[in-house]
Amino acid sequence: MRFDNKILFVTGGASGIGRATAARVVAEGGRAAIVDLDLATAQAVAADLPGCIGLAANVADEAQVQAAVEATVAQLGGIDVVLACAGHADFGLISEWDSARFNRMLEVHVGGTFLTAKYTNPVMQSRGGGSLVTIASTAALVGQKLNVPYGAAKAAITGFTRQFALEAAPAVRVNCVAPGRTQTGMTEPLMLARGGSLEKGAEMFGANVPLQRVAKAEELAAVVCFLLSEDASFMTGATVVVDGGETIQSPPPLLEPGTGAGLARSVQEQ
Repeated sequence: MRFDNKILFVTGGASGIGRATAARVVAEGGRAAIVDLDLATAQAVAADLPGCIGLAANVADEAQVQAAVEATVAQLGGIDVVLACAGHADFGLISEWDSARFNRMLEVHVGGTFLTAKYTNPVMQSRGGGSLVTIASTAALVGQKLNVPYGAAKAAITGFTRQFALEAAPAVRVNCVAPGRTQTGMTEPLMLARGGSLEKGAEMFGANVPLQRVAKAEELAAVVCFLLSEDASFMTGATVVVDGGETIQSPPPLLEPGTGAGLARSVQEQ
């Protein structure tokens, strides 16, 4: 019961890693504010988790993030642990992007992480401490075709994590998880496009991973919860790579030219 009486604030919480993390926190004694772009889905997820609430927020909108934090404090009594998990996937040659599209990538991923940290940190500080986990990607560490804006945004998150860990210390710890190929609501359309079926696509995505498969969201949530908990009490400013060994080698690109069209996702999830 590592999260007994603890309150989790999780963005992108209605699916994928965010949802799996919330479920694990609740199973270990906590409660959660499920924050997502899709209010109905956030509320449906919260309804399945005892003591939880569902809230709507676009993490790129400062007023909405602030309102979600205030609603969490008002309804649940505070915030002790935070997962900044909201994001979207969008791929293509950089020559095909305009500034608005690129800026959206930065606003959602980097801006959303910044705003989540900005408004949750004072709450945790006032309660004597806490833990914040951000989500990057192996794209922050290695080059991948058609993935320049996403990789740049995720690399910025690793830098933000290191810098903010110093500012938030000693009361609040700040760490980052960099997932490899993981089956979530964000990646399933890519797997379907690659393999024609979800099962075949997941198999193809995992073929060149040393562990010969993609991760489940619950496997990433296990690492996130380790960092959120007192099990990681002497860790801050770290980026933990959870990729089945993918970054120890030089794998084929995630996408071949031409396969990224139409796969942009605006839903905020990981």
